[in-house]
Amino acid sequence: MKCALCEREATDELCGYHAQGKASVESAFPYWKKAYGTLEWADYLDRIKRNPRTGQWAKEAAGFLGGSSDKKSP
Repeated sequence: MKCALCEREATDELCGYHAQGKASVESAFPYWKKAYGTLEWADYLDRIKRNPRTGQWAKEAAGFLGGSSDKKSP
């Protein structure tokens, strides 16, 4: 099986790199939400994608998470 975001081999829908990026994005959301007071999932993903300090795989994973209406916040 190939990663949904790249051509690397994947055991699930994402390769190990993008799966780690996805896990990082999902696990950081509560901290960002607390810091901002109120933060919607879609706004958070947009901020992640625009943040110059965010790594490539996390940015791509954020785009993947925000690309489908059936992807809910963690």
